[in-house]
Amino acid sequence: MRHAAIIAELESALEAGASAQLALSLQRYFPEPIRLLGVSNTEVVKIAAQAFARHAALSPDEWLALADHFAHSHAYHEHFILASALVAKVAPGLDDEGRLLDRFQAWLEADVSNWAQCDDLCIKPLYVYLKRRPHLLERIYAWGQSDSPWCRRASNVALVKFVGRSENFDLEQMFANCKRLLADGDPYVQKGIGWMLKVASQYELQPVLAFVRKHLSLMERPTLRYAIEKLPAEMRRTFTQA
Repeated sequence: MRHAAIIAELESALEAGASAQLALSLQRYFPEPIRLLGVSNTEVVKIAAQAFARHAALSPDEWLALADHFAHSHAYHEHFILASALVAKVAPGLDDEGRLLDRFQAWLEADVSNWAQCDDLCIKPLYVYLKRRPHLLERIYAWGQSDSPWCRRASNVALVKFVGRSENFDLEQMFANCKRLLADGDPYVQKGIGWMLKVASQYELQPVLAFVRKHLSLMERPTLRYAIEKLPAEMRRTFTQA
């Protein structure tokens, strides 16, 4: 009963902050229609933090159960963003031997429905979780072999903030994953490859250049454009004029 009341409380808070104008504005970032309340990610995080403070007695498992509810049965895009925000509040302190990664993979494979939900999950709760458990980074590469395009995208996006910052980030595994995904037909998977290579180029320029040169004929134009975005203009031209 307590959980039902908190779910209703959170839904009411989201609805109270809804803006039809913002929903219309946000829709332009998605090629397909999505159900939006029109609540900014910043406001959703604030709503989660306020609920966390009001219900401080709830255990991490209870918060995870609430997050599961909003992830599995989200009627609106913001419901999933709320699920992500709730997990981010408890993820750093979990003592679960990596089991949260299985939960995230299940969300990516069954519940995520657009690139923004995928990236929010990767950059927020997944990042804070892995930051304190860098030995688990290697488990993310296996997501590149999932049947879910969002899971395959996440196999790169979840690791971009660790490039050049963690000794547990494996450059060769990253290249192997990118190579495997170059033939992937999903445009968001391709953008994920480009994003990873772009970030990596700022720390490991020569290995990234070698990878791009070797696989240039296999790279889609958007993937290449993302990958070389941070290179000097003259260097970019050597790839675009090839």
